[in-house]
Amino acid sequence: MAAHPLSITFGLRVLELRKAAGFSQEGLALHTGIARSYMSRIERGKAEPKFEVLEKLSTGLGVPVSALFEPPATLPNSPKQAKPPKVVLEVPFAKDGTCFNPTLRRPRAGTFTVGPKNAEKRFVNFDEALEFLRANRPACWLRPNSSGDWGVVTEVRWGPLPEEFR
Repeated sequence: MAAHPLSITFGLRVLELRKAAGFSQEGLALHTGIARSYMSRIERGKAEPKFEVLEKLSTGLGVPVSALFEPPATLPNSPKQAKPPKVVLEVPFAKDGTCFNPTLRRPRAGTFTVGPKNAEKRFVNFDEALEFLRANRPACWLRPNSSGDWGVVTEVRWGPLPEEFR
């Protein structure tokens, strides 16, 4: 069965927005909670995502749902357009060099835990947790240590989110 032309155009737009936001396919999948294989099918025009997925994509990419349906800047067989500037996402880093990133969602609760000890807040969305950290300095967040135990760490600096988490 051939892909529907609208699915292909939609997939190209998602691909374009993902790259403009500086995410790898896997990074956006982790960030939105969508399986990477499904993300691939969407971008190739082989999937017809439900409303819930559209909402996750728009939130993860930081765009309104309607932006997902705008025509991509480049379509197959059309001249290449200039690439949009890459968005650099700044995150806090701890003394040991680790950073706050999309993989720190607590497995059972499905949330990111941020804030100082005894005053923690929980967020389902990575971007919302990051906004909280920006507004509440020094940033503190929960993350596992080398033995797998979760503990609070405090920022020593802010820097770009490493490629492996995009």
